[in-house]
Amino acid sequence: MQKDKSNDFSKAADTYRQNALVQKHMADSLCRHLVNFCNSNFEKILEIGSGTGFLTENIVKSLNYSKLTLNDITDNFTGFSDLEFIKGDACRVDFVDKYDLIISNACFQWFSDFDTFLNKIKNNLTNGALLAFSSFGEQNCKQFKMIEKTGLNYCDYKKILNSCGYEVIEFEQEIQTLYFKSVKDVLYHIKSTGASVSDSKSWGAQRYREFEKKYKDLFFDDNGFELTYNPLYVIAKVK
Repeated sequence: MQKDKSNDFSKAADTYRQNALVQKHMADSLCRHLVNFCNSNFEKILEIGSGTGFLTENIVKSLNYSKLTLNDITDNFTGFSDLEFIKGDACRVDFVDKYDLIISNACFQWFSDFDTFLNKIKNNLTNGALLAFSSFGEQNCKQFKMIEKTGLNYCDYKKILNSCGYEVIEFEQEIQTLYFKSVKDVLYHIKSTGASVSDSKSWGAQRYREFEKKYKDLFFDDNGFELTYNPLYVIAKVK
């Protein structure tokens, strides 16, 4: 099942494109990996978690296809209203078509049962089809994990893919660090991308001051307040 981030993302849709710099970079890099290391020609493509269209734009620009289908748990915010769009939780939607490429950007970290999803979409992959996606590794937003002792638990994608009968043919990860003028700017950035790296407990004034002090003590230097991203890129196929 996909963790329901639909309300969070819908609220952040207007500010997402201005603030999701890393996610845009990930979409660019994922398509570049496909073109450089695999292929740019696909008959049918399914994009899962299309969001505001960062990856969609890259697909339209960089890949050759006859049909592109979009899916997201929210409405279609991509700007590509002419493309087929299937609204719903990708873990539950009954995709009836078969695709030569299933692709996703910065989405699978929200899936609470990724192995079930992987087994499910095997029925939607043609012989020799590719599964290509970007997500995040263990170092992602490590500052929040160290201070709040909470956050997403990022899975071992290689291990899960292998156990579900997929062969990983490309795997790469990187570290990107963003810097902000204040802790408040860090929190605004996180909120503006629809993400959640802390628990749901109320943030009163005292809790915020404590968090701000710890953040400054641990993660502030001449560049500002740091926030770490750990993007990773995976291309796989069914064994």
